[in-house]
Parts: sequence; structure tokens; C-alpha cells
Amino acid sequence: MQHDGSKRTAVKDRPNFLFIITDQQRADTLGAYGCTLGATPNLDRLAAEGVVVAQGYCNNPLCMPSRASILTGRYPSSTGVRTNGCVARDGLPLLPQLLAQAGYHTGARGKIHYHPAGGEAQGYWPENRRIAASNADLTRPYLGFESIALACGHGDVAPGLHSRWLQEKHPEVYARRGPQHALVAPDSWLLSADKIQTYKTAIPEKLHPTTWVVDRTVELIEQIGEPFFAWCGINDPHHPFNPPGRYWDMFRPEDMPLPVRRGGELEDKPPHLRGFYEGHFKGMDTDGFLLGSRHLTDRQLRLIRAAYYGMVAMIDDGVARLLAALRARGVEENTVVIFVSDHGELLGDHGLILKGPIHYGGLLRVPFALRCPTLFPGGRRVAGLAGLIDLFPTILELAGVPVPEGTQGQSLVAQITGRSLRAHDEVYVEDDVDRLGLRLRTLITEQWRCTWYAGKDYGEIYDLAQDPDEFENLWATCPEAVRSDLFGRLLDAMARNQDWLPPKTSHA
Repeated sequence: MQHDGSKRTAVKDRPNFLFIITDQQRADTLGAYGCTLGATPNLDRLAAEGVVVAQGYCNNPLCMPSRASILTGRYPSSTGVRTNGCVARDGLPLLPQLLAQAGYHTGARGKIHYHPAGGEAQGYWPENRRIAASNADLTRPYLGFESIALACGHGDVAPGLHSRWLQEKHPEVYARRGPQHALVAPDSWLLSADKIQTYKTAIPEKLHPTTWVVDRTVELIEQIGEPFFAWCGINDPHHPFNPPGRYWDMFRPEDMPLPVRRGGELEDKPPHLRGFYEGHFKGMDTDGFLLGSRHLTDRQLRLIRAAYYGMVAMIDDGVARLLAALRARGVEENTVVIFVSDHGELLGDHGLILKGPIHYGGLLRVPFALRCPTLFPGGRRVAGLAGLIDLFPTILELAGVPVPEGTQGQSLVAQITGRSLRAHDEVYVEDDVDRLGLRLRTLITEQWRCTWYAGKDYGEIYDLAQDPDEFENLWATCPEAVRSDLFGRLLDAMARNQDWLPPKTSHA
């Protein structure tokens, strides 16, 4: 193993970073956020030894826009990645790029999802399905990462290097991928259902994409020079819901709590919520693939939720191995470990499943924990709200790297290090769904959630203090003083977060 950091700033001067990002994981899957199912003992230990942002939110509830905001510190309307499938604007300062320029060794393993998977790829665009399926090199520098090992997409075989590796090394296992080879399928309808297939995969634990991504990240930790920024992009617990081996049996469906829902609750909600619930948009490209659960029975919902938590438990075991790798190398004390997800999952709440232009808390709230014993004391929870967009300036400040002009996220270093007891008073969320003609802008405070729909005569206002499950839409009944305050704050957030680049260079 070679850990040559001779040409870089010494490790004692700057921390390392291990950035673990999962896909579509709700905050309340962790015991640190109140879950009692016991799926995350290792993550709960990490949270207890570090700092937990009590109310962490994504700034867009889709993979690409959320990840672009993490990597740039800018909102979707500024990055150009307004929704899945958009290409980011040229010239945006990227987190790994800035760190590499400042002397950090950088590497990424697993899923990144900064560029679209479909469409024509210009230049080196390894996340494109056509390129990933070809013999193209999926390891060379990308987005400022000096090396990558891409496993894209979702399912029991991940397109990219995991798929190639499995096909070459274990062709007999590769041939057993997919629902048609399920080892256990307790519900025939769910086995073939669009997007929400639920079954026990025939791919064994040791060959599963989650294991592969963790294995590759452990190798990266063992080999990379210091100081380092290592990105671990785990593809789960994104649908389909198909954990391997013991993780399928880890949670009994009959023990799963049913989703948060109430009869008739969609009556005062924007019409597209009922449209999804009724299945009116089936087969349409609505970006988030949000589905209604009107036709799902309680038994089916419990099967899905048990499989989902099995995937979460597998992630948790992987995190334990990543932390052990830091410990074995002797860098655990000086490494900032960050655990987040790009967005949540509705998981049947309010009669809806997966994700889409619906800003309920189960979809917007994400796990948000950091630990580094030498930099900040553990055992603390940061009050207030924070967004994933805030990670960009936070990491740069901790690394001693200047935050570039135009950054819209706000550093959380004062909160993480204990100099401040609270994060922000509000979080701002953008969401565009072209196919449905929807432009959502949401403001969340500790008491209120206000969602504005551009060009529509409806909207959403919830009193989270009195109605934390967001059952009763107060859009038509909210006191005028409250409405005026929320509208003013939302308008202010929209104006403040318009793109201010490029900067002015002369009088005229």
C-alpha cells in the first residue's frame, strides 16, 4: 500500500474526508432519528460519537439535482440540473475539483450521478448508459476525482464496473439477476410491478452492489494518499426492493408499522397528488416516477417496507466496514466522516410511494451526521434546519479551502464545532417537473411548510407544530398574518438564491 502525501499538505494540518451518500434513504430509518426497528446500530453509534443535524433536508427530492447541489453548493436553478436528465452548466466549481486543486487526493467509488444516464454523451461521460455498457474506461479522472470506479443505476446488478466484474468473474451469478430469478417472491403482483418489484434477489450478499461499492471504497481508503476526500456512493435503498441473503429475512412484514396516512386527506391537496394516487400518470416521464398506493394492500405495503429496511441494514453493515478501514489505517481520528442521503422515500405515506413533486417530510428529510474526534466534540445535535447544499461550503471550510463566489449554501462549521447552537431558521427547496408543467418552491421553518406552485391557484401550508404528519392543508384557512409572513420569506429566499454569476467586472 502506498500513502504518499509528500507533495501535499501534511495530514496533521488538514483533515481527511469520507463522504458516504446513499440513495433514497429516509431520515427516520436511523435510530438517531427515532426509528425503533434497530436497522442501523453502526450509524447510530457514528451519530452518537459525532454531530447530528436534527432537521436535515434535501434541496430537491430527486437524485441528480440533489447531488449537483451537494457538489456545487448551488440550487438546481443555478446549476441547470433542475430535474433528472438535465446537463449541468459548464464551468461550475465542483467540490472534488476544488479540493484536488488545494492538494487533496480525491477518489469516488459507486454512484455519483452528476451527468444524465441517457441521451447522447459528449466527451468523457461515464455515467451514460451506452458508455457504461461499453468497454470504456470507467476509472479515470472525472469531475475532479482523480480516480473513480462507477457502479451506476439500481437493482441487484449495477451498470458499470459492478456489472462488468460480475459478468466476468461470476457469470453463473450474473445470469441470475432480476426478478425472474427471485429466490423468494411472497407476492406475485409485486414481483412484476413497475418500479416497485419486491423480492429476494438471487445475487448473494458478497457479490451485491452494496458490498462491491463498500469493498472498492475500503480499497480506496487503504491506498489513497493524504489528505484525502473519498466519495462512497451506495446505490441502495432505492427501488426495486430486493435485498439479498439474510437481509431479506431480517425484518418481518407483520412487524412493520403502516405508513402515515389518513382517509380523505387528499381532498384539500393540489390535484396532482390525487392524480398520482389514482394512477393517472402511469407510464409518463414525471421525473420522480412517483406512484400511488391506492391499489396496494396493507400486506403489500408491509412487504415493501420490510425489504426496504433490509436494504438499510445492509448499508449499515457496510458503514461498519468503512469505519474499520479508517481505524486500521490509523486515520479515524482525523477523518471527517459524513453520512447523508440524496433524498428520502414516501414509502406509502399519504397513499404515495417512491418520490416526485410532493414535498412531504418523508421525502425531503434526510439523515445528516458528521464525525471527526480531532475537530469537533461528539454527542451533540444541532438544532434548527440545514440543507444538503450546505455541505459544499462546510467541507471546504473544514479543509481550509476558499469558498468560491456564487456559492449559495451556508457553512455549518460554527454549528458542527459547537460555536453556535442552531443551524438555519429555514430551508428552501426547488422542484421542476416539466411533463406536468409544475414549478414548486418550498419554504420550511421549524413550524411551517409553505409550497408555492407557479401559475396555479392552489398551494400548500402546514402547521408542523400542530400537524407534523402534514394531513391538513391550511392554504385556504391560514391566518392572513401567517400567510403574509410565509409568502414574504419564500419570495425573499427565491430572490436571494437567484444566480449572481458571472460577477460584474466594470461600470458598463
